[in-house]
Formats: sequence, C-alpha cells, structure tokens
Amino acid sequence: MKYLVSIKEINYGGVEVEAANPQEAQEKAEQEYYNGNVFWKDTDISYPSVKKENRDRGDAR
Repeated sequence: MKYLVSIKEINYGGVEVEAANPQEAQEKAEQEYYNGNVFWKDTDISYPSVKKENRDRGDAR
C-alpha cells in the first residue's frame, strides 16, 4: 500500500553577519541561508496527516 504523508518542519537558527544597518543584515542573512551557512539550533517536525493513496481513479487519464 502507498500512503501520502504530510510533513511539517519548523527550524530555528541563526547566522552572524557584518552589516551597516538592520536591512543590510537581513539581506546578508538571507544570502547565507541560501548558501547553507545557517546554524540550526532547534528543529520541530510533525506528520499532520497520513492518507492511504486512492488507486481507483476511474476513467481519469
């Protein structure tokens, strides 16, 4: 049997950047995030739903 499992993940972390103002700091932090340079301190994961895959799709193609 196949199941469709929904996954919810929430991460809390931080990164240190050098910036002239808060806006620049936020932009640099976003760059570091996309570069994979964030230190993740805490993660919460849950599986809000598990549903059996419906194999009977009738005439849909």
